[in-house]
Amino acid sequence: MAEDLIRYDILAQEALRGVVRKVLSEVARTGLPGDHHFFISFVTRAPGVRMSQRLLEQYDKEMTIVLQNQFGGLKVTETGFEVELSFDGRP
Repeated sequence: MAEDLIRYDILAQEALRGVVRKVLSEVARTGLPGDHHFFISFVTRAPGVRMSQRLLEQYDKEMTIVLQNQFGGLKVTETGFEVELSFDGRP
């Protein structure tokens, strides 16, 4: 098999990140349309992730959040995003 010099796998990942970035940017600007929502899974101890100690104790390795009704302050950058969430009524 020939060596992949173009790295289509990396190009596809970058394209998909661009789609997610574009959609989240639109949601940050105009809100979620209709009954849309996002499931977002992430590594809780990854660089740049900020969480309360209480949540880190509960979700030591990974967490999945749903962006639908109770979120605010969504900010999207070229390399990531920030969102304010509440858990058990606590921000």
